[in-house]
Amino acid sequence: MLKRLLSILPLALFCTHPLLAQDWSLGIGTGPFVFGHFAERKIRLGTEGGSSVTTITTGAATRAGLSVDLEHALTPALSVRFGGTFTEAPISVRSLRGDNSISLDAGRVEVGTFALPLIWNINRSGALRFHLGAGPAYALYHIRRPAGGSPLFDGTRPRWGAIGQAGVAWQWSRRFAVEGAISDVVTSSPLDRDDFPANSVGLDIPRPHNVHTTVGVRYRF
Repeated sequence: MLKRLLSILPLALFCTHPLLAQDWSLGIGTGPFVFGHFAERKIRLGTEGGSSVTTITTGAATRAGLSVDLEHALTPALSVRFGGTFTEAPISVRSLRGDNSISLDAGRVEVGTFALPLIWNINRSGALRFHLGAGPAYALYHIRRPAGGSPLFDGTRPRWGAIGQAGVAWQWSRRFAVEGAISDVVTSSPLDRDDFPANSVGLDIPRPHNVHTTVGVRYRF
């Protein structure tokens, strides 16, 4: 998925040439992508002193993600930003107990998240420019099961959701800025109840919060 994006990026830059007279900007950044829980299950474990309840989670490890967006100013204060985030990470099934006594390899997931937030630029003319944003999001989760098998499906599932974002940019020239942002994308889980055995008591499929913190550059046309 990342290779496809890099292959079309030169074409996207070429297509923006007729729009140079307008207020457009291109942002590229990278940083840790923290996945939410795809599934949770409470299990009662027997011990010598009785029993205890532990929560088993299915999720993905934190990995770096690439973020690319194209923004267009609608007014001095408002703009619309179309962006995509791409990352790949191993999936694991683990216990929330402090000792992580349960930890299983469950394959890998590739995620491409596309969002169209409306951006509120708080101080558009300052050296430090803050912004807030919110809007719809669309995620493509592609899961690859390990060779030994797992209860997870193998393939791609699309999920709709929403994005909330906050960021700050240091405008160090008329065209270039260094920008940091944090985004929270909430979608439906890529897993369904049908992916687990019918007798999975205590199973919950939450809506994961995928949080992406990025640092990058922004170029204004």
